Amino acid sequence: MNQLLSKIFLALAGLIVLALLVGALGIYIVWATLRWLLTGRKPQVVLVWQQFRAMRQNFSQGGFRRSTGADPWGQTQATDAQVVDVEAREVVDNAQRLPPH
Repeated sequence: MNQLLSKIFLALAGLIVLALLVGALGIYIVWATLRWLLTGRKPQVVLVWQQFRAMRQNFSQGGFRRSTGADPWGQTQATDAQVVDVEAREVVDNAQRLPPH
């Protein structure tokens, strides 16, 4: 009798956990869809799925190559190398490195 009750209890607990997970997934889908419609930003799940699909297509064509100028997230990459100048200053050996206490 004890085993039967414990199996029923575990089955009900599993169903409750499953229902909570499905409910949380439903809430996330509604939230992500509304945010997508209002802000225009795609949900992270959609971006990851697009990256996975692009990687699968590139791999089926003979390796991980990019044939376009866009990264997997859909952003274009700059083709021109940009040079950034920095300000150089002299480093003195005896200079005090930390501010005084």
